[in-house]
Amino acid sequence: MITSWQSSDGTEARIQAKGNFSLGAGGLINVLAALAAVTLCLAGVLAWQGYWPILLIAIIQVILVSWILIRAWERSWLLEVIEIGPETIKVTHQRHRIKRRVELESAWARVEWVEPAIAWYAPRVVLKSKTTELELGAFLTGVEKRELADQLKRAIANYSVL
Repeated sequence: MITSWQSSDGTEARIQAKGNFSLGAGGLINVLAALAAVTLCLAGVLAWQGYWPILLIAIIQVILVSWILIRAWERSWLLEVIEIGPETIKVTHQRHRIKRRVELESAWARVEWVEPAIAWYAPRVVLKSKTTELELGAFLTGVEKRELADQLKRAIANYSVL
C-alpha cells in the first residue's frame, strides 16, 4: 500500500510503502487452529482405520501451510518511509522493531525502473544518488511498485539536476 503526503509549500514530500496482509495476529491464529483441527481430525480418523501414513502427511502439511502463512503475515510488518527534501532524501526501512536508515543527496537522485532478467520475476524500483543504490518496495506488488516509482519521480523532479 502506497500513501503520500506533501507539505503545503511543496518543499517536502513523504511517501510511505507498507506491506499488505488482511489478518491480524488473532485472526491468523484462528485460521491456523481451524486448519490444524480439521486436517488432523480427518487424518486421525483415517489413521484409526489403519492408514497411518496419512497422519504423518497431514502433520507435515499443517506445518508447511502454517509456515507459509506466518511468512506472509510478517510482510505486514514491513514499512518504508521516504522523506524527500531540498537537500536530502531519507529512507527508513522498518521490519517489526528493526530500523535501517539511509540518506541520499536530492540533487543527484534518480529513480530507475529495472525490468527483470527472467520474465516471471518482479521488476525493481531503484533509487540512485551518486554511488549509492537502494532498492525500494521489494515487498510490494508490481502495480504498487509502478505507483511508488511514479510518485518518487514526481517528488524528486523538483530537486534533481539529472
